Amino acid sequence: MKRKLHLIAFLAFAFTTITSAQTKVWDFTNQQATWPLSSGIGTEPIIVDNLGLYPIPTNTNFGAITANNLTFADGFAATRRFQMNGGGYPAGDFQPMPTQRFIYFGVAGACTVKVWFRTGSNGAVRTLYVSNGSAAVGSITTNTGAVGDFDILTANYTGGSGVLYIYGDTAINLYKIEVTGTTVSTTSSTLSVDNVAQNNTNVYSNGKNVYVSNVLTSTEVKVYSITGALVKSFTTTSDVDFQLNQGFYVVNLKSAEGEKSVKVLLN
Repeated sequence: MKRKLHLIAFLAFAFTTITSAQTKVWDFTNQQATWPLSSGIGTEPIIVDNLGLYPIPTNTNFGAITANNLTFADGFAATRRFQMNGGGYPAGDFQPMPTQRFIYFGVAGACTVKVWFRTGSNGAVRTLYVSNGSAAVGSITTNTGAVGDFDILTANYTGGSGVLYIYGDTAINLYKIEVTGTTVSTTSSTLSVDNVAQNNTNVYSNGKNVYVSNVLTSTEVKVYSITGALVKSFTTTSDVDFQLNQGFYVVNLKSAEGEKSVKVLLN
């Protein structure tokens, strides 16, 4: 009886270990049925194999899969790449919430994200980010010090259930992405999930109005358009509402409580 209980305990432990160490891989070289050669995804967001692809409305070449041979330090031999064809935000300071040309996926908890990538231009200094929407989880800059124009970024996410984003400060090429240690689940509603630090201020829309409520301390409010342009910026110490034209916006809130970004759709 004791041996049977030990066996059951061992099997339970083994099952837990196997299920908790899950790995999701998007390999643009070896998954050609999923990622065929293409000129880009167009101007509408789509989800492919649990990976959300968010383009820019001004061109169609984001997500182009093209032939490109490259062997990384770990021996991974790539023959194809996923082209971002531009930055995840307009030129300027780093933005933890991308507004254009980014990849995203939902995670159930803490995990490790590895990205095999290359700069979009030989010799150019460029940075690749993994972000949770409030802060960078990991980043690496190419062509600086001992880092060449291609490398492997390893980012350790220690938060709970949420959304992670991959993007560059300008054009970056991706060859493979690997998420280890959690369940990956990306649906059409994933982008509606608020990325919250400790900021409990609420943002919601109704018609063409945007409402900012539960403002407890001085809060900096910045509103970005779908193209990443700053369309409104102010600081408030109380609840407030304002109007915008029809469209999709990202509202960024920053206060002593923390920082968060919320996506709103006005119609």
